[in-house]
Amino acid sequence: MNGNTRNFPDGLLYDTHYQWVKKAGNKVLFGLTPYGLEITGEVLYLSLPSVGTEVDGGGTCGSLEAGKWVGRVYAPVSGRVINVNNAIVASPALISHSPYGCWFAEVEMSQPDELHNLMSADRLSSWLIENRRENA
Repeated sequence: MNGNTRNFPDGLLYDTHYQWVKKAGNKVLFGLTPYGLEITGEVLYLSLPSVGTEVDGGGTCGSLEAGKWVGRVYAPVSGRVINVNNAIVASPALISHSPYGCWFAEVEMSQPDELHNLMSADRLSSWLIENRRENA
C-alpha cells in the first residue's frame, strides 16, 4: 500500500517505529499505528514499563509479540511513566480493533524538545514512501 494513501490523523505525531504520539501539555500518550499493526499482525502479548519508570526517548521500554514475531516498544520521548494502559496489557488483541484508541502508556516529558524528532502525518507519509524506495 502506498504511504500517502494511509490514514494518519493530523494532530498526532509519529516515530520511525510506527507508533503514534499525542501531546497533552507536558505529557504524551503513545501507541501503535494501524500501519505498525499491519506489519506485526495481531498483538498477542504486550509488556510495558511500570508507573514511575524513567524512559529515554527512542529507547526500548517494552516488547510486543505477534505469533512468532517479537518486537520492541520504544519510548517516543524521555521522561517518567505516569500511567500504563493495563486493559491492553491484559488483552492486547484490543489494539487490533482500535489502534488509535489503545494507548500504551502516558509519559511526563523531561525533555519536551525531543518532540521535534517526531514526524507530522504528512512527513510520516513522505518518509514511508522514501523508505519503501530505498528498501526496494
